[in-house]
Amino acid sequence: MKKRKRRGGGASAAFDRSVFPILLAAAARSTHRRTPHGSDSTVARLLRRALSRSRPSLHPLPASLVAILPLLLTSSSASVAALSCEVLGAAALQSMEASKTLASDAAIADCLARALRCGSQRVAEAACNAIMDLSASSAGREHLAGSAVLQSILSTECSKSASKANKSFYLMVDTLVLMVNSCQVDSLHNLQQDVVRKVLPLLHKIWKNVDKLGSSTDCINSKNQLQRKEHEISEAIFRLSMNIACPAHLEPDEVRRSIFGQSVSDYENFLLNYWEKSTYLVTRKQKNLHVDSVFTSLLNEFDPKTPDTIIQSLVNGIVSCPAIASDELDISSFLREVQGSLGATVKYRQDIRVVRTNDQCDQTSIGYAMEEHFFDDGMTFQDADAFVEKCKDAFKNGFSVALRGMEFRSEKIAAIASAVADLFGQPSVGANIYFSPPRAQGLARHYDDHCVLVWQLLGCKKWMIWPDTKLLLPRLYEPFEPLDDLVDDCGGRMEILLEGDIMYVPRGFVHEAHTDVDVGGFEVNSTVDCSLHLTLAIEVEPPFEWEGFTHIALHCWTEKHWSSPFVKSQEEARTSLFALLLHVAIRLLSKNDATFRKACMVAAKLPPSSSCTTTHSKALRSNQRSFFDEIIKKIDKSCNFKEALMCIGLAVREKNDEPFQWMCWLRHLPQHGGTNDQVDFCNILGALEELLEAVSCNLEQSLTEFTDFKSKFCRCVAYEDACESFEMLLQMYRTTRNQYTRGMLALHRKHEI
Repeated sequence: MKKRKRRGGGASAAFDRSVFPILLAAAARSTHRRTPHGSDSTVARLLRRALSRSRPSLHPLPASLVAILPLLLTSSSASVAALSCEVLGAAALQSMEASKTLASDAAIADCLARALRCGSQRVAEAACNAIMDLSASSAGREHLAGSAVLQSILSTECSKSASKANKSFYLMVDTLVLMVNSCQVDSLHNLQQDVVRKVLPLLHKIWKNVDKLGSSTDCINSKNQLQRKEHEISEAIFRLSMNIACPAHLEPDEVRRSIFGQSVSDYENFLLNYWEKSTYLVTRKQKNLHVDSVFTSLLNEFDPKTPDTIIQSLVNGIVSCPAIASDELDISSFLREVQGSLGATVKYRQDIRVVRTNDQCDQTSIGYAMEEHFFDDGMTFQDADAFVEKCKDAFKNGFSVALRGMEFRSEKIAAIASAVADLFGQPSVGANIYFSPPRAQGLARHYDDHCVLVWQLLGCKKWMIWPDTKLLLPRLYEPFEPLDDLVDDCGGRMEILLEGDIMYVPRGFVHEAHTDVDVGGFEVNSTVDCSLHLTLAIEVEPPFEWEGFTHIALHCWTEKHWSSPFVKSQEEARTSLFALLLHVAIRLLSKNDATFRKACMVAAKLPPSSSCTTTHSKALRSNQRSFFDEIIKKIDKSCNFKEALMCIGLAVREKNDEPFQWMCWLRHLPQHGGTNDQVDFCNILGALEELLEAVSCNLEQSLTEFTDFKSKFCRCVAYEDACESFEMLLQMYRTTRNQYTRGMLALHRKHEI
């Protein structure tokens, strides 16, 4: 034993680190010249020797080994190439530093990629194992995932089939999933999209059958099992799909015709006279369309033969759609937050509600019935088939099935929602589907904090609607008010029966809906007298209200003020503080003024035929500018210095920045000032304390300076600059929402198994 130890250390170890790799390189060169088989045997023997004594010979990592590994990995001898991969993996496992050095070597990564494509199963398996070893460290994973290795695995997987699964197949899938999930999101853009499209159905099939592929308890077959977990495969599918455009695309004008009818003026009339003001009904006859392709394709999404087939098409195969923060513009942050849970089973209330509201006989009473839910809050459903059957049973007992996030589950609905978002100049539009039995009411009487387009797809439904008497548009994320303060049954209530029609309900309008109470008996296997309708929720996020546009305008003007060479550094600091104070004052002004709460439509896509030619079109464009001018006048007249200062003082004293969380989205606007000048809008208390200290020294002077600052802003603000920044921010929001939507759609795609 002592003799063997001496052979591994001292001069022998130095020989292994310095001379031995050179000999291997010479031997590897001979294999490329197709010299006799004996040369290959010599190289293979030397490689096996290195592996048998890996710890002393490979640690610390010999520089000469790093230099010649690319040559060894691409040897024409499968035995040499495979053994070289094993040496590479063994060297990587010696230390974190060795792993990082080897993985970051571009030549080694390129040759590993070639080894994956060489056509030899033995070499490909050895290359996959080497990649796994190199990926033992996070640095190694990141370097390899950004190299040619990932594209090579994708190309190799294109020819694979899950029906011919073997050890090599499982290993390649494990390696692919690991590399995809380790890859920086930005690097995924560089993958060949046609190759990704071919691999996704295979991954989806594996994901749906992962229990079968990885459930063997036979020790003999255990090496053939898939090692990646179900949530890892679903994350890989999500990541690969984020940058692939959905095949079902609709132009905004096509959807505009399907919703509002053939005439452009009808849509423009809606925007001018009904949007955020009053309900609006479009009957099938009014649309004047001989063939409504959008409606037809939408209805074909569901199997309308029987109630059971509709529920089956709605619920079967769906997964949970975890919420993404409204102002999250980095999809990588979302992926880190939901790591380990993508592709999980649906969660009750978050994804689906099975609900009924009883006691609807007294339709004029303000005493509201309560909702009854079939499942408990937060319940998840591991047995998908049993869940579908329970939904069918619930429907037969008067429960409605309400499925959220349809824009993430159906490509056709996603295309419609995207086109509607373009029409109204918003980042995204949500979509829910409601399926109700006869003589039933699903949701109880309520109002929404977003505008809704109701599209009656099957059967009919009776709606009762109460206009918003307060005329103050509710906002997203604000607490809901008691209905008693909003409903007046003495007058103003509307009753509308929808049958293949579309209805618009503004946010804040109380409503309830039920299937016709005058029908006969309920036939279990008939959809007659059942109701299926889709709602498109036009949610106006804070940056895309007129208040948000005003904050953007203030930011743009302030940035220009800073960039002037005539502005001194001390004045820059005062400008920053007064801008922050004015942001707060504008927010306080918007609390009781509906003008600020309205959706900003400067980015709305008007129909092509209305390019400044119709009276309505010109009115729409001038209407946006008029809104802005009106808001600027209100700011100049009513923004209150003392009120804003009191609000800030209270927050600073209580160390409570919750009232200022609405400012977080301002961090997405470009700040050209120096690092010291930039405001951290997500940790605003420090800036508020500085502001309070600066203005409290001399309140009268500060008031005068603030008033002067406000007046300059109101006189000099540039509407066009704000429009440009507004549209840039809108595109940033849309990019992240589109990535999320494409990823979730891929998890819901029904590939043939």
